[in-house]
Amino acid sequence: MMNRITQYRLQAGLSPSDVSRILKIPSGIVDRWERGELKPPAWVESLLFDRIQRDRRQELAKRQRTRMAGPALRRGWRP
Repeated sequence: MMNRITQYRLQAGLSPSDVSRILKIPSGIVDRWERGELKPPAWVESLLFDRIQRDRRQELAKRQRTRMAGPALRRGWRP
């Protein structure tokens, strides 16, 4: 069974070394969290979850801008 740190990390498209770099902690700590040897602090789970949500919002906004620009570009509008 996958723990939440691993789940959130994978959903965010991050490697264990990315998480280590973002949190400024040794990569061995992330490995131990993922193996269940250590329990990560609640703020770590929250931070990774927030990162996923932010990335999803940015992707949705990007898709909406592209979709909205389509009709205007077909009419010959240029920014």
